Parts: sequence; C-alpha cells; structure tokens
Amino acid sequence: MPKPKNKLTWLILILIFTSISFSDYHRANEIQNIIKSDKFSIIKWEIRHLPLKWTHLLWELFPGNTPSDSERIQIVDEYLKLARQVNKEETLIDKGLKTPKYPPNHPSSALSGLIHKKEKLRAKAEESIEANLSFIAHKQNLGLPFGILFPPVDIRLDTPPHILITSPKDEIKVTNKQLIQSNINGHKKQEIENKTEETLNVSALIDNISGLGTYPALVSDQHDLRQIFRTAAHEWLHNYWFFKPLGQQMWNSAEMYTINETAADIAGDELGDLAFLNFGGDLSDPGNKYLTNTNYENQLYTILRETRKTTEILLNQGKISEAENYMKSQWWLLKLSGYNIRKINQAFFAFRGSYATGPASISPIGNELMEYRTFFPNPGSFIKQIAKVKDYDQFKEELSRMRLLSTSNHSVPD
Repeated sequence: MPKPKNKLTWLILILIFTSISFSDYHRANEIQNIIKSDKFSIIKWEIRHLPLKWTHLLWELFPGNTPSDSERIQIVDEYLKLARQVNKEETLIDKGLKTPKYPPNHPSSALSGLIHKKEKLRAKAEESIEANLSFIAHKQNLGLPFGILFPPVDIRLDTPPHILITSPKDEIKVTNKQLIQSNINGHKKQEIENKTEETLNVSALIDNISGLGTYPALVSDQHDLRQIFRTAAHEWLHNYWFFKPLGQQMWNSAEMYTINETAADIAGDELGDLAFLNFGGDLSDPGNKYLTNTNYENQLYTILRETRKTTEILLNQGKISEAENYMKSQWWLLKLSGYNIRKINQAFFAFRGSYATGPASISPIGNELMEYRTFFPNPGSFIKQIAKVKDYDQFKEELSRMRLLSTSNHSVPD
C-alpha cells in the first residue's frame, strides 16, 4: 500500500480509522447495555464448573469407582430421561400451564426432586460420553504416544446459552455476537431483538446453539444421544484444532471461520456416529412423522436456499423492505410446512450461513469440504490433514492437488 505523501492525508486516515473504531466500540457497548443482566459470562461459568469436573475425575481414579460399559449405558439413559422431565416441568411452570404445590426450588417440590436425581447422575453421564468419544478418537489415530489424547475430551451436559447475532440490514454479515442466558423466554428474546434493531438499525436474532466450545465443552442435554455425541465431537474438534494452524487462523477471515465450523460438522458427525455405535446405538432414523427423513431435509434445504439466494439479490439491489417482507413470507411457508424456525432475517442467514453444509448457506465451501473428505479413508486422516490449512487459498490449492492425485491414482496421505 503506498504511503501518504503529506501530513494532511495522514491526519484524514487517522480520523477515519478512529471514527470506525469508535463506531464499533459504541455498537458493542450499546448491545452490552441492552442485554445487561441477561448476558452469559464464560469466565463465571468456567470458575463454577471446571473444578467440579476434575474432582469427579480424581474420584474415579480409585478402584471400584469406574462404571462398566453396561452401567455407563444405563447411567446416560437415565440421566437423559431426567433431563427431559426437568425441562418439561420447567416449561409447564414458566408458561403457567401448571401450578405446583410447592415453589420449584422448595425441597419437597416434584421439580426439585427431579433436579436432585439428575445432578447425582450428571458427572457419571458426562464421563461415560467422554470415555466413549475418547476411545473413538484414539482408534482414529488422533492421540499422542503412550495413550494420551490432547486435549482430553471434556464436556458439561447442560442447557447452553442463547446467542444474539446482529447483521447489517443491507447485507448478510455477522457484525456482533453475544452470549445470552438460557433462561430467558420468547417474550424477552423479542424484547432484546427489537431494542437492538431500533437502537442500532440492524437485523438481530437470538438463536439457539447445541454446544459451546468452552473447556469443558458445553453440550445440550435436551437432544437425543446420537446428537449429543455429534455435538460433543464437534466441540472437541474445535479444541483439538486450537493447537493447529486451522484453529489458530479461524478468526482471520469469514472463509476460515466457515472452514472451521463446516469441517467440525463433517468430521464431528462421523466421530459422533462412531461413538454412538460403539455405545450400542442404532443409526437407523425413523424420520419425520409425515415425511421420510430425506424428503424432510430436501424440502427444508430447497426452501431456505431459495430464500437466501433471492434475499441476496434483493439486498444487492438496495431493496431492503422487499427482502425483509420476502423472508417473512418464506418463514410462514416453512411454518405451515411444519418447520419450527423462530425467525428468518439477515441475522439468521449471517449466523446459520457459517455452517456451509447447512440449508442457510450458499457458500461453495460446503461442497468443497465434502469433496475433500472423499479423498481420505477415514475421518481421522481427514481431521489431521485439514488441521494444516492456514487460509482459504491454501485449502483450494490443496483440494486441486488432491484431485490431481486422485486422477493419477496416487495414494492419499494418511
């Protein structure tokens, strides 16, 4: 970049940079003021939960304290049943559909009893999932010598926080992300979104997440066991890649963020399914009540991708109102078809579009990574090779190289 020739030019550049920096800071500060006590603090969460994890691990080192494989299956099954019961009770009480005899936190209340039973099983259930996923990671040659897996698989089964996403109204791009406490209701979500949009003139959405890449990784206990294994594997891969070029360059560009999330989706699903099978699970899916699983997914993909493409065209033409009205009409279409998506706007596509194999994305990275995966005999070799990627250009060069190797019948590196 050529250097400015005089002091006036330097001054103008400094003023521009300062105004942009101040504007970014101002927006972030405004959001902090809006969410206030509803903000989720990772630091407080780590301080509260990390010591509990290591205390349990030390306790299991003593002879007789480690459950057998069959006991682990029973523990996890019972824990997930209790987690669903607790969630159901809390939802009924929050919506005013049930009036308990005692306050929810009273020792004699039914909810308090369920929570107590669940908490007694939590650490053992977490260890059962961790041990099984660790076994699969070792089988995929992802460990170090002497049976060491680094970083160790470490999860916390709980309700993950929500995430507040903002995007400009005239384009689809994440401008800010803030974690929000999980205990807010739909009315509070709408209130925060409305205030954020009015204050900053942006598109805002509070979305759910299945997991969070803290350490231990936070994994939702409201999903079925197969999805829990997949989410746990996804979050562990982020921790694994944190020490590799792929993870270290994650925040350098939108493309690298998408590669990280999409690779974690692809490999995480594979590792999770292997762990689920090893745990005695059955991969056959009963599908949707009215549609086969394939038809259900195809319909969602078709509608959402059509919506994303048309929205992009309208926004590029400066037709913001038309784009927003179109997204609302498509949301109604999905709602009537049985898809429970809370809201579709620019922020929805900005956040969900980062997962390039998902229906909200139009990025070519999804198909590129899926193709790249086919060149490897197992998920472990794919995970180790993709870990070396430093930027999107390098990845495309590597993909071209693998295509050439494949066509010339050369062996793919393990």
